[in-house]
Amino acid sequence: MPRMLFICVWALCLFALNPQAHAEMSSATEVGTPLSLDRALALALAHNPEVDATAAEIRAYEADALQAGLRPNPVLDLELENLAGSGEFSGTDATEATLMLSQAIELGGKREHRRRAAEAETALAQSRSEITRTELRARTTRQFIAVLSAQQRLQLADDLVTLARRALSTVEERIEAGKAPATEKLRARILVAELEIARTRETHTLAAERQSLAALLGGQLKVAAVAGELTRLPHLPPLTELEPLLEQSPQLAQWDAQRQQRERTLALTESRRIPDLEVGVGIRYFNDSEDNALVAGLSIPLPLFDRNQGAVAAARSRADQVRAEQRNATLQARAALTTAWQQMNAAHEEAEALRDQVLPAAEEALAAAEYGYRAGKFPLLDVLDAQRTLIEMRQGHLAALAGFHQAVAELERLLGRPLPGLAFNSNETKENTPS
Repeated sequence: MPRMLFICVWALCLFALNPQAHAEMSSATEVGTPLSLDRALALALAHNPEVDATAAEIRAYEADALQAGLRPNPVLDLELENLAGSGEFSGTDATEATLMLSQAIELGGKREHRRRAAEAETALAQSRSEITRTELRARTTRQFIAVLSAQQRLQLADDLVTLARRALSTVEERIEAGKAPATEKLRARILVAELEIARTRETHTLAAERQSLAALLGGQLKVAAVAGELTRLPHLPPLTELEPLLEQSPQLAQWDAQRQQRERTLALTESRRIPDLEVGVGIRYFNDSEDNALVAGLSIPLPLFDRNQGAVAAARSRADQVRAEQRNATLQARAALTTAWQQMNAAHEEAEALRDQVLPAAEEALAAAEYGYRAGKFPLLDVLDAQRTLIEMRQGHLAALAGFHQAVAELERLLGRPLPGLAFNSNETKENTPS
């Protein structure tokens, strides 16, 4: 018994000291728990390899910035003269030894410009990292919506199979009562078979969408189900409210960092037109007289031919290039924002129209057709047509809802921030949802 107690205590200590095991067990317990969008985004940002790669890139540029700020190392030089010659210079009696310490002195502020250029590279890497995180959030959100939409389609497929089977039962009752030909049963069975095939297809689609979402989460969780509500249609913000937010988006902020990096590179390149100075001081020893003497040296290249003019011109052109690219990126981002907003608005209007006008009419038409068929006033084809119309309208409504939320996700990607009240799992959305 004491041995068993010792084993249990040892296992608990090992578990407490191993956070990874704790995380893996936590993930395992969450397999059957519906996954929220917030949880999915947190897992993606914590475990997706893209985030780790950008973090490593930032650390590398930070190390480069540290290296760029260091001064050149001094040089220790030992020179021997009149050694192992002929005549009076044979052997080492006439040897002269010179020990000199020299140091390169960078002129024109090269070290400061080099450090500032390296810091601009770091800032650019940080901007790219923010874009990577924004893109990852958008992809995760879109894939989450795809899984949620697939779940809804599968539920709709189940409902439609139930609806078709109900119609089949009505047909069988009328055939048994001698009020309908036996061929009508075949038609109703065909519809049931078609819907069952569609349900099977949706099952496979849902499995594939869940696998794609799990890959975005870094394989940390086996997605069983997601939790969210697609049917919420909140009030839309006007485009004029969103346009000012675009200027602060990571996509456009990256161009500011890129422009600053090119400008600092240009300043560094221009500083290299000024040659560096090298000074040295040392001591010379004369072996034949055993005397010593100080020596000093000064050297500086003469910029007669190479004044770094080609590199300066190239750096200046690249700075002009990034300014033009920044203006183009701004125009493209504004156009993309307008397109996403129009798509969101169109999907919103379509979903509302289907929900408020078309679907109630289609359901009423089906109910009337079924009642008329049971009363012997309508043929079976009217019931089947009404069923197909309702199926198409429900599927169209679900597609419009998914399209609306996908457009919201695209807007959030372009702006680089969540839009309060528009997320389908946001608490704020409940206040704006029509009852």
